[in-house]
Amino acid sequence: MQEKFKNDKILLKRLAVNDADQYYKLYTAQNGRYHDYSSIKPIEFTEQIIAKCNCIFTIRSVQDSTKIIGDCALHHWNKEKNEMEIGGLLLPHYWGRGFMASAFQILADLAKKEFGIQTLIARTESTNSKALRFAMKNGFAKKDQEGILLLLVKDL
Repeated sequence: MQEKFKNDKILLKRLAVNDADQYYKLYTAQNGRYHDYSSIKPIEFTEQIIAKCNCIFTIRSVQDSTKIIGDCALHHWNKEKNEMEIGGLLLPHYWGRGFMASAFQILADLAKKEFGIQTLIARTESTNSKALRFAMKNGFAKKDQEGILLLLVKDL
């Protein structure tokens, strides 16, 4: 599998331990929106994330490929159903510019070609209207709800 993917907007670079300090800041900059990571060191945090994903990439703009502005990942591969979850995070300053849509399209192509995936699954909180709108705009459809989490699917 390739280490990097690039188009006219973004550079996806496979997450590595040497990205730990900058990558950790991506999540801690969210002021506890997801979890409180203050008790874990950047390297340990990054290693745990890498271990949980089938593949994970940092998102960088082509204008400044040294700065990590987000991440996107494929995880929870269900080989029997040819399904895999997709997810990501993008710093708010970069929202609405097509960065995450570009990243998801690259990952969708990768999921199909490298893993034989037929269906992508995305999960988001039902109250996260921006993520829900993004998913629907990018071909995902609501399938189910598990508590406050919405399950969305996209056939490839």
